[in-house]
Amino acid sequence: MRILIAHSFYRVPGGEDSYVRQQMELLGPSHAVELLGRENAELGGGVRDATRMTFSLQERRRLEQAIDYFRPDVVHLHNAYPSLGPAVHLASAKHRVPLVMTVHNFRLRCPNGVMFTEGQQCGRCEGGAYLNAIVHQCFPSHSQSTAYATALWAHRFLLKLEDKVTLFIAPSNFTRDRLLDWGIPPAKTEMIRNFTALGDFCRERGSFGMYLGRLSGEKGLDILLRALSAAGDPPFLIVGDGPLENALSNLVSELRLRRTELMGRLKPDQVAALIRRARFMTFSSLWDENAPLAALEAMAAGRPLLVTKRGGLPELVERGEGLMCAADDVDDMAAKIRRFMENDKLCSEAGLRARARAEAELGPDLHRDRLESAYERAVALGPAS
Repeated sequence: MRILIAHSFYRVPGGEDSYVRQQMELLGPSHAVELLGRENAELGGGVRDATRMTFSLQERRRLEQAIDYFRPDVVHLHNAYPSLGPAVHLASAKHRVPLVMTVHNFRLRCPNGVMFTEGQQCGRCEGGAYLNAIVHQCFPSHSQSTAYATALWAHRFLLKLEDKVTLFIAPSNFTRDRLLDWGIPPAKTEMIRNFTALGDFCRERGSFGMYLGRLSGEKGLDILLRALSAAGDPPFLIVGDGPLENALSNLVSELRLRRTELMGRLKPDQVAALIRRARFMTFSSLWDENAPLAALEAMAAGRPLLVTKRGGLPELVERGEGLMCAADDVDDMAAKIRRFMENDKLCSEAGLRARARAEAELGPDLHRDRLESAYERAVALGPAS
């Protein structure tokens, strides 16, 4: 098949960007694959970028030229914002090419994409009242909140972009159920979990816990640090960067966590080495986390998971691959951390279950087969209206 993958790469790279690159490598040997990428970091901000996100005739023409040149059987869109805006939807519809879209977050209904603001879960914009994003300033600046609220309202109600998608891919059952709740027909949705490499793994239990991801408010890292303090300051590594890096460093000092280390952003090979040596991986999210790649990487390495009861995270430990705790309960999280630190048998058994599930469900070959099946289904359904 001829597959055109479209993605706006984030200013701060994350799991979604990594997945797009891995998808290119996965499909490349068997198909003609082209990446139509945009770098959000190259945008300067301001009214011009806000206008481009809402609608850009120039960007739409560039997309149409790319489709004319490559002649794809299917277009696969990941993140459209802000660089691409509605251009992929409109160009695919004009050229009658089926459009597949992976739903990595909740931007179909929420301007900031995480349905989390002012320190708590939020669904104010879900019904279409996007003024809430401006009133509650769901972004660091008022202008950014206004730009996203305006663009998403226009895309949903004026351009009706959802109607131009042939097939939505959800990386978790939770997200697929959310799509159905939003009125997207079951025939236009499919659950395909993300994938990870399946290399050798170490059966020995490590000595430290680990968090890997963005350092931002919805990740619940302040709760995690307080839980580590309540659990007796076990050795713990926090890997990643983000807007809360300084605040978390200060909280580590305030709580006198002498065995918690903020590692910052590391190279992929360094991260992989740490995961293999970790005792368990923690995902302390306060928002409805979808299906973080870091969790899948941990499972493939045979590391058990400690997750909050949010979004698609419980699905990853439903067969004993780890433990769950309440998202905003310091004592509950601390108790689960102590269990992992004190119980070698629990770590070993949960880690082996995690590895077995990764081998059964999260391998590259299976993911490629499922993507190919989804593309064939999209071609059979034909371009959306």
